[in-house]
Amino acid sequence: MAFADAPSRLSDAARFDSALRARVRQARKEFLSGATRPDLRGVSSEIYTSWVRSRELGVDAASTAVPLNPLSVTRARRLVDAATPVMKNLADQCRDSDAWGMLLDRECVQVFPLVGDARVVREGEQRGGGLGATFQEAVVGTNGAGISVERLESFLVVGEEHFREAEHNLASVGVPLRDPYGRMAGVLLMCQRLSSANHMIVPYTQTLAVAIEKQLALATSGDERALFEAFARHSRRPSLAVVGISEDVYIANNAAQQLLRDGAETDALREAVLAVADAGRSRLMTLTFEEERYRVHCRIVQLSAGRNGVVASLSRVAAPPVLAPGRRFEPPAPAADPVARAKELGFPVLVTGEPGSGRAHRVRSVASVVELDAAAAATGGAAWMAQCRELLSRGDVLIRHLDALPPTLRPGVLELIRAGAHWVAATVESVSPDFEATFPVTVAVLPLRERTADLPALVEALLADLGAARTRRTPEVMSILARYPWPGNVAQLRRLLAGILVRLEGDTISIDDLPREIASSGRRNTGEGLLARTERELVFDALREANWNRDAAAKTLGISRATMYRRIRQFGFQIPSSR
Repeated sequence: MAFADAPSRLSDAARFDSALRARVRQARKEFLSGATRPDLRGVSSEIYTSWVRSRELGVDAASTAVPLNPLSVTRARRLVDAATPVMKNLADQCRDSDAWGMLLDRECVQVFPLVGDARVVREGEQRGGGLGATFQEAVVGTNGAGISVERLESFLVVGEEHFREAEHNLASVGVPLRDPYGRMAGVLLMCQRLSSANHMIVPYTQTLAVAIEKQLALATSGDERALFEAFARHSRRPSLAVVGISEDVYIANNAAQQLLRDGAETDALREAVLAVADAGRSRLMTLTFEEERYRVHCRIVQLSAGRNGVVASLSRVAAPPVLAPGRRFEPPAPAADPVARAKELGFPVLVTGEPGSGRAHRVRSVASVVELDAAAAATGGAAWMAQCRELLSRGDVLIRHLDALPPTLRPGVLELIRAGAHWVAATVESVSPDFEATFPVTVAVLPLRERTADLPALVEALLADLGAARTRRTPEVMSILARYPWPGNVAQLRRLLAGILVRLEGDTISIDDLPREIASSGRRNTGEGLLARTERELVFDALREANWNRDAAAKTLGISRATMYRRIRQFGFQIPSSR
């Protein structure tokens, strides 16, 4: 039975059925024996992909050990402090039962003692449970905490669904814990012996997680909120590396985490930025880590009690060339397109940006790809999955709108991409955590309104794509196009050019060929009143009717020539210079 035909997700209650568990047990046995087509009836896609990951990571299905991960004194301190009242209450509720709970950090490492009945806790500690025990999927295989972190949502694993046989007598459910800003702070893992467990363990654990998150919110200070809000304002562009730093807080977006992979670099940056915070003045500085130089723009964020935090954006600075005596400096060749470079190196790449901003065009410009729309998977999941598997096995693929892929299909698709032999690019509006492990490269495409300098080349490329490569544009047309805000991005520009071409007489696009709403846009004031807007439209219509002759248009409107010139400047109209 093919993986694409496996159930995407069974109900939690159904997974406790003894007949279904027997099918899962048989499927696991066939899978571990290396069967090419195991019978996956009763095995959800999430469990199957977790089995695949566990096997590829070398997890021993016969092992019973719970490995330890050394803990620092301060690890997850805030999470532990916030969760302590809830965990103590849980210990009372679990007395005289065969259920127990564990508080894990973001790495699935236990940071709070086991809570439950004394007998259960003792048995768990004998197996290696306790502070420092790690429940990462890469270490102990399929379990509630591991899949919960992988999918960033609550997840239940029942009996034989666990990768290791040692856990087949229990049910485990993991629930991610988030701080007030949506960042993952840890995981609450609840376990219960299968003989007395049922699906109600899931809502029970979710209720406990909500209580912990409320405690986290209460522990968050106003200073931390102020710093995070400033950080969020400055990190809206995914490609810009941004950090937020105060004496107590360090926040970094994905771009900054990729830039600063060394802990020593992070410490050096924090020290330099805190010095700026102490000085109390925003500044631009250059820092050198190893052989890399960075320009760091530090912006002060005022906190309470006269203290400051800093939001800093980082960008690499090219090292100045060392010239031999008598040699003249030659500017470097333009940098290779990062999408093209990712393809050259074989790295899967995510292209992010607003809808219609030209994300797919960016990929097509550097690679010959077969395209697949993930939005179509919502109505035909199995068929779409089969098509995806076939295309990925044949050559390079562009998956458009990957973020529209149903959550039930995501793990399977990402697994296919990771295991495939061909290059894959995908377009998304924003990067979600489940994409990061599969796509090591992210390239942001700015909306058209923020890259008007690219407009001439883009218009030329779009006209060529529309079969009108020899069509010229007047300077006035390009000036107007550069002023327009383009709410529909590149897709809107393409539609505009296509509409003009079907009506165009000759081989030159002039101001007369532009739609009124674009040709009259000029420097629009978003707060423009009705009278001003009406006057602007009357002046524009009069100019167009007079073939852009200012004097004739002024006569039509009954205004002086000087008034007409003032209105043209006021509304930002671009008039052909000969008129």
